[in-house]
Amino acid sequence: MTDKNDLLRKIFGFLHGSQRLARHSARPYQLRGQHRVLHVLAKEGSLIQSQLAEILDIRPSSLTELLSKLEDRGLINRTPDENDKRVTNVSLTDEGKKAIESDDSSSDDLINSIFDGLSDEEIDQLNGLFDKLNGSLKEKLPARDERPDGFPGHRHHHHGFGGPGFGGPHGGPHGHGFDRPRF
Repeated sequence: MTDKNDLLRKIFGFLHGSQRLARHSARPYQLRGQHRVLHVLAKEGSLIQSQLAEILDIRPSSLTELLSKLEDRGLINRTPDENDKRVTNVSLTDEGKKAIESDDSSSDDLINSIFDGLSDEEIDQLNGLFDKLNGSLKEKLPARDERPDGFPGHRHHHHGFGGPGFGGPHGGPHGHGFDRPRF
């Protein structure tokens, strides 16, 4: 029987190695920060800033900083809501859409190279196994707003996978889910 500790080390080694490969690629597929914002907006469309912070699971102040940088680069627009001036709508510009399209083609190449060693059947099997593992793990995790000490309080901000199933609906473009786990 396989040593489960050794298997877990191999999984984390694979994640670490794939992230290193991404960082060292000619056009790195970045998994955090500005690129995550662009990919969420590309998938979800225009969002209010508070919705975007919730989806990305980051503090509003951190998001404001990211959005300022993206706006300075001409990749997003921030506009006050017509009905409620306290609400800010965030959307991609044409330049932002072009940046996403460019990222998508280079990220597809990177993803294909990561899984080069597996057949389509093996990829399907691996996908099914991770679905089972993630489902089992999700059942054991406390609610996201639950503090370890049992007291209600501020929400914990984890930097990691963008939703259920480690990279679920917001974990990356096309649902590939390359991000860190929420532990």
